[in-house]
Amino acid sequence: MKNLLTVFVILLLSFVIGCGKSDKTDSKTEKKSDTKKEFVSGFACKIDGKDFFIPESSSYIKKDNKSFSIYAKIDVENGQYDDFFFYVEAPVNVGEYALTKENKPGHVQYNTNKEKATKGSSEYDAFWSENGKLILSKVDDKGIEGTFNFNATGSVNDVEKKIAITEGKIKVPFQ
Repeated sequence: MKNLLTVFVILLLSFVIGCGKSDKTDSKTEKKSDTKKEFVSGFACKIDGKDFFIPESSSYIKKDNKSFSIYAKIDVENGQYDDFFFYVEAPVNVGEYALTKENKPGHVQYNTNKEKATKGSSEYDAFWSENGKLILSKVDDKGIEGTFNFNATGSVNDVEKKIAITEGKIKVPFQ
């Protein structure tokens, strides 16, 4: 009888210890899923502090000998979208480019219809860069890599609004 009781106590302890380890593993797994993914390619930034991302498949750069433009667009749902259009009147090279409302040498337009979206609606809110910069850290035959930030002014429902675009990262291919 003592042997049976000893076996029962050992099995009970094994079960309790095993369950305790399982819960710890689950909490570690949950913590891992909360971590941010590292930026690899595409178009990422914060719009007034909120994370924003457009994949590389929806972003590209066009160039000629005198200028370049970067375009990134994401369609959400129910006809909603966000897009960014950078235009720089200078050859594409590694370096820093000012983003101003005077377009010297460049500017950015950010469009969104999230406030006005109804399926098929052509109305949208447009924001134009007031000041900021685009820094290209890599330019090769495949595309560009760099960072950006700027402040923009526009209107939402006919009321002037300022937004801050910060922590911008870009890695997009030439079209």
